[in-house]
Amino acid sequence: MKDETVHPPAASGAKPARRKRRRRRRRPDERPGETWRALDGWGTPYDVSDLGRVRKPAVAVERRRGGTQHYAAQLLLPYLRNGTPVVQLAVRPGRHRAVRVARLVASLFLPPPPPGAVPAFLNGDRRDVRAANLAWSPATRSCIAEESHAESAESKPHAEFAEAAEN
Repeated sequence: MKDETVHPPAASGAKPARRKRRRRRRRPDERPGETWRALDGWGTPYDVSDLGRVRKPAVAVERRRGGTQHYAAQLLLPYLRNGTPVVQLAVRPGRHRAVRVARLVASLFLPPPPPGAVPAFLNGDRRDVRAANLAWSPATRSCIAEESHAESAESKPHAEFAEAAEN
């Protein structure tokens, strides 16, 4: 017969042991109606969806000493730069380049752009990078000047006050 011991309940002031949280990789869940297309021309294979998501597809790598290592598909987490989602794509091992998600989606899901065209957001929301919300727009000099002026004004918000104080 087993000796069953009864453990007393923990003291009221004792904290329960904390479990370590494992960092989970974001796995792409398939959404209804979502289509993926392969993005060529990069050191690593990537897929882009019409909903504006970018992923590294599942890969099987042969090991030097035999055997195969399988890697699951992973979503890339975009971050905002000037209000537009951007992802880091590998050019070659150890070298990455920031690319706007809107340009990736437009280049794969819209007809070929005219020379000098940039993606335009139909509903005005620069974070909405779905293919249904994008269209090619000619980049005019005034548009480029407004963007560069807005960026410089954002980096120096009190420049006009500093000039007035100097005079």
